[in-house]
Amino acid sequence: MRIIGLALVVVMGIAGIGAGAGAAAAQGLPSRKGMSQIVPGLWIDSNATPEEVAAIRERINKASAKVLKYMGDVQAVEWWICASPECNRANGMKARGMTYGASLITLDANASRDGGVYVHELTHATLHGALPMGGLFSKALPLWFDEGVAVILSQQPPEAAQKSACTKPQKGALPRNALEFNRLAPDAKRALPVYTRSACAVRDWLAEGRKLKGIVPMLRAGRHLP
Repeated sequence: MRIIGLALVVVMGIAGIGAGAGAAAAQGLPSRKGMSQIVPGLWIDSNATPEEVAAIRERINKASAKVLKYMGDVQAVEWWICASPECNRANGMKARGMTYGASLITLDANASRDGGVYVHELTHATLHGALPMGGLFSKALPLWFDEGVAVILSQQPPEAAQKSACTKPQKGALPRNALEFNRLAPDAKRALPVYTRSACAVRDWLAEGRKLKGIVPMLRAGRHLP
């Protein structure tokens, strides 16, 4: 497992879905209390049934296949996944899904049943993995672009992912980092418009003849996006 400078990742390289950046900050450093290692790189709530474990592994496989298909690459990460409210409480899960740099994804019990959240978070990790040190200190990938790509590919949140959401002019700022996201979206209600603006801005960028598969090579070549 590779987590470089995790405390800094929480402030600078964290991305996720659920209750906005305020929840991300509240969640802080992750833990995996009451989890069991299923295979290397996968820790699941010890309360999960064999059927739940099998379903989680299938969702990870499907998410990996989708990200690879559309992004042309997929990041190898550590997964810490809850399947019960008890696990959520023990590990201070405040957001449905969180990605820490390019190394770790955590999911709460609700997110563990939603295949779209797996795709959303794994998209973040794959983008971060194309940056030096998993994105620490890098300004090459603004948060709005990171979120916009994840929303489009995962269709999560669904209200922000629809093309029809972009038919009206999008008003408001696009957050460059987690601190700006937190100011714009301190709660879930105010986070949805930010996700929508971000997805629409990425759609505009793609409409100029670019493709999702070109993003990772651009980042690896040192290109600043958009």
